[in-house]
Amino acid sequence: MYLSGILRGGVLAAMAVSILPTGVITEALFSPNGGAFIDDTIVDGTTSPLGFTNTGGTANAFLNNADSTITGLAYGSYYAIAFLGFGQHIGAGTFSVRENGVLFSTSVTFPSILTCCTQFASLTLAGGDSVTLATTGLSADRIRIVADGAGLNPDGTADAFYQFTFTQGGAVPEPGSAMLLAIGVSAIGFARFRRR
Repeated sequence: MYLSGILRGGVLAAMAVSILPTGVITEALFSPNGGAFIDDTIVDGTTSPLGFTNTGGTANAFLNNADSTITGLAYGSYYAIAFLGFGQHIGAGTFSVRENGVLFSTSVTFPSILTCCTQFASLTLAGGDSVTLATTGLSADRIRIVADGAGLNPDGTADAFYQFTFTQGGAVPEPGSAMLLAIGVSAIGFARFRRR
């Protein structure tokens, strides 16, 4: 009986932790220069791709599908790759992402992308999730100004790397907190057992 109370408490604690929503980003769009240029992860035959890679190196493999779409960015940090030179992101524009089917957008001023570590955009998403954009000062030839998937190839011109950070909001228990929750629920089960 005592063991079953502990097990029930552990199961309840696991259920409480597992029902927290998980955000997934399925689209991203940069529209700088007053909307004159659009880089995105949407297949429409008219816009250039917005490349995504893991952080840590400028030569990492694209996370985009072959057609430039993304099937889902989970929480974490990524490089978003956009143009330098012609089509460079500079001045007033918009930054948008689609999380769990809902589009979020904000007006931004794209800074000089050759400077390092300037955060210039922040979006608050559903459930308190957030996305921030910052310059990295990094550049490498990764994409070209042609529509959709064909743009995920080098063209001889360096491109800019933005730090794209997707952070989970809300109260997410740390492992130690989850353990305390399990112990507390187990103690309640034990106390109920002792009263019988």
